[in-house]
Amino acid sequence: MAKALKINARDNVAVLMADVGAGETVEVVTDTGTLRLQARQAIGFGHKIALGNLTVHQPIIKYGEEIGCAQAAIAAGDWIHLHNVYCRRGHETET
Repeated sequence: MAKALKINARDNVAVLMADVGAGETVEVVTDTGTLRLQARQAIGFGHKIALGNLTVHQPIIKYGEEIGCAQAAIAAGDWIHLHNVYCRRGHETET
């Protein structure tokens, strides 16, 4: 069973401590215990996995900070990466 780490209580993603295959169970270590979920895709070491279902435009929280927003609906166990996250930083329009 692969392990992942939830860094901050606010986080809605965890960081994988090893490569995981699609369908593999991931044990997430949190500040309150452990959570088990299934990886929906193969996900590499150091990448993020969704801890719960996220809606379009919902903030992605890692290390207690917003690192982007969901481009599409994301299911618990999905790989969180550039294909399903966008970031507004650096794209603000000047007024």
